[in-house]
Amino acid sequence: MEKYIPSKHSKSLILVTKYNWPVEVLLKGHAVVLFIDDLNSIPNIMRHKSDTINIHAFVHVNDLASLETIDFKPEFFQGPLVLCINRLGKFSQVHHKIAMLRNMNVSVFFTGEERTATRDAQILSSLGIHSGIVLHKNAALSDNVMDLMTYHFYGTLPHAPIEPFSTLEHLYDGTRHVTPAQAQLHDPTRYVFIDKDYHLAFSQEELDRGEYFDQGRDKLATLSQHEAVEAQQTKWQEMFIESHPCTFCPAFRVCMGYFAEQRDNGRCQVVMSDLLEAIEFSKKKNQNNQNNKNI
Repeated sequence: MEKYIPSKHSKSLILVTKYNWPVEVLLKGHAVVLFIDDLNSIPNIMRHKSDTINIHAFVHVNDLASLETIDFKPEFFQGPLVLCINRLGKFSQVHHKIAMLRNMNVSVFFTGEERTATRDAQILSSLGIHSGIVLHKNAALSDNVMDLMTYHFYGTLPHAPIEPFSTLEHLYDGTRHVTPAQAQLHDPTRYVFIDKDYHLAFSQEELDRGEYFDQGRDKLATLSQHEAVEAQQTKWQEMFIESHPCTFCPAFRVCMGYFAEQRDNGRCQVVMSDLLEAIEFSKKKNQNNQNNKNI
């Protein structure tokens, strides 16, 4: 089964919502990403969902939890599952869960301090489990992040994909601009966030602040053609009109100003430039391998 990675092309937008309303009934005919507070709700959702609703993924966020403390049950794995948790925990309490996770469509994102998160992501990746870290706009982008990036792109031993590097590598094609935000579902070419009152926004934070671009169930059928959606998809180009300093960065193609707030004091240009170089290296390597197979 394919791991949970956004595809390059989408015929219709995927709706992202919290599971605090009867989504499985009211969003028939749509693809959805469900944020769930309790993993035990998955079996109930799957029992009652309509055949016409496509659960693109379940997402469970718990910034205090570790993989050690989560009690997995077979019925949790009825669709792609993304876990955003603080840390791995004691490996002696986790190792018996590895085989189950490796055989399921599960991605584990670590949200803790960078040193711990990058270490835990590398451990799980080395064990064949799709893993990653959450890079916020104010992320330190420490040497630990650089080391994890090096492991993902240049590691010689087999390992599972690591986010956000895998998503950026997957989406980047030399012409399309990409950003780490896309690994966190913030991508107006792919996702729109919705709440139980059918408010529509481009992130959960916007919904929470009441900053939505439209409202109404009737808007969903033609959502991909909505003028606000089309405008948001090209909004980043305004940075060129404004001659924003980030547009002069050689790594803008894989950042799109995501780290603009720390540009003057951070090390985003160095890290993201190395990321761009690594992506292009990987693309060239894969192309050469494909050419050799065709000989």
